[in-house]
Amino acid sequence: MKVCIDPGHGGYDPGGIGNGLKEKDLTLDVCLKLKPLLEFNGISVILTRDGDYAPGHYENDQKGDLGARVNSAELGKADLFVGVHINAGGGTGVEVLVISTGGRAEIAANKVLPYLVQVGGWANRGVKTQNVMVLRETSMPAILTENGFIDTATDAAKLKEPIFRQALAIAHAKGICDYFGILYKEASSTQPTPSVMYRVILDGKQTMALSSQESAITEVKKAVDSGQVSGGVVQRTTDNINVFEYEANSNVSKTPIMGEETITIEQCRQFLLKNNSNAPDIIPFYKKIGENLGIRWGYAVAQMIRETGYLRYTGVVKADQNNFGGIGAVGNGIQGASFSSQEEGVLAHLEHLFAYVTTQPLPAGVQKVDPRFDLVERGSCPNWEDLNGRWAVPGNGYGQDVVRIYGEMAKETISDSEETSILRKISQIISNYFYGK
Repeated sequence: MKVCIDPGHGGYDPGGIGNGLKEKDLTLDVCLKLKPLLEFNGISVILTRDGDYAPGHYENDQKGDLGARVNSAELGKADLFVGVHINAGGGTGVEVLVISTGGRAEIAANKVLPYLVQVGGWANRGVKTQNVMVLRETSMPAILTENGFIDTATDAAKLKEPIFRQALAIAHAKGICDYFGILYKEASSTQPTPSVMYRVILDGKQTMALSSQESAITEVKKAVDSGQVSGGVVQRTTDNINVFEYEANSNVSKTPIMGEETITIEQCRQFLLKNNSNAPDIIPFYKKIGENLGIRWGYAVAQMIRETGYLRYTGVVKADQNNFGGIGAVGNGIQGASFSSQEEGVLAHLEHLFAYVTTQPLPAGVQKVDPRFDLVERGSCPNWEDLNGRWAVPGNGYGQDVVRIYGEMAKETISDSEETSILRKISQIISNYFYGK
């Protein structure tokens, strides 16, 4: 049995603030107290963070931050995800959130909630459904507890007390044990809290911290051997020394985002029109701008196809936004950025890739139109496969999908008659657009 415990907020994001308290501090303290209680009862624990930072060390990037929390649970193959939060906005009481009713998550919520109500003497606000990313994107049952209101004086007075936060941790532990059918055992007062933790760092990002060095090594090997990451280390928290390092087989190749392109405009056009005969002709923009930025623009076309469904726009992003990379569409129905023209939309898409690939400034004369250019971790993704869990969350196989679509496009054979037919079809589309014929 394994639980991913997620202390809400952290680092750049304080969460709720009130009565001299910050939500990120309270949730971390409760979760650090909860971890040894669960381990004492035979339940393995993954912590998404063990200090005041955003998981994945993102800054002002909520999508990346939340995605890193989801990735911790997925990579660790947790059986249950538990987010711990404090409410705000006026009110009192405790509630537990789930993505939907009728499943294992609702069962877990109803196991945990009574213990939280009892320990706080709070009003029972019930189990509620809410479309939260960490509940929606996790494959295992997931719940999120809201423990009192930080901006209500009576609730805050309890939360200020370390003894109460310990009791709150015990309440969580009892409910989680009930969910797994375990008879909760009280930890001895002499039971030591682990003083040494071992960070699991995958492709430069911390995904969890474990009290067992052997367990941490196992998690690194599992993630690397399964192809989810290219390498990982186990780092001891007391001195930040790497006690274990592990790299993928050097024969496993990746696909660089930057470089010279060999595919042709005609191949991309033919492939796109076969799948959507009404697709606008934006491929020349990708070639012109991609070559200027040094990006293999054919792969960017493949990514555009994946993001927009062959420019059919079956998701939240709509055609009039000219947002071909889904920039800013971070979930919960948020449609993301809009651009004034198709060419500007292509430029923003390629600039976003450029930001991920390199720390260099944009070439002279290129206007920065990507609104999230400075929010990504510059230089973190030199290859398409590195975008997994970053451009898309959870994003398993995202970069590989782009490469696969590119491979299909590259198989297109263009004859003179086919090229003429394509140009004729494009001309007809343009004519229909301008003259309504």
